[in-house]
Amino acid sequence: MSLRFVGYFKRFRRDERGSATIEAVLWLPLFVIFFVMIADVSLVFFRQTEVLRVVQDGNRALSVGRLAGAAEVEQFVKDRIAPMTTRAQVTTTVDSGVIDTRALVPVEDLVAVGMFNFLNGYDIAVQSSHYVEW
Repeated sequence: MSLRFVGYFKRFRRDERGSATIEAVLWLPLFVIFFVMIADVSLVFFRQTEVLRVVQDGNRALSVGRLAGAAEVEQFVKDRIAPMTTRAQVTTTVDSGVIDTRALVPVEDLVAVGMFNFLNGYDIAVQSSHYVEW
């Protein structure tokens, strides 16, 4: 080996610039996985509130007479949440002047990335009740 190469090697071994790079490379995948999980759960909660708003709109439409019956409310809700999921189960009942609508939506239809299976197999239940106004 040349004396010049040995000098470069010794200097390289003592140099501490860039030493944090190795730790960052080791921890970065864990942080990315953690942030993707947070994004998935956050989107599920956001879409749950969107489904709740649609269910409340359907109940209100039946309450004021824009929709004719429970079957129309169910179809109204399914049509409005179709961009999110087509597998929702919607039931509407009208009893003693109270409109009650319940929607069950599979969680795997609401996630953004879907890289993790820990949310699969669960349903989000959204329920709203409204008094009949007519």
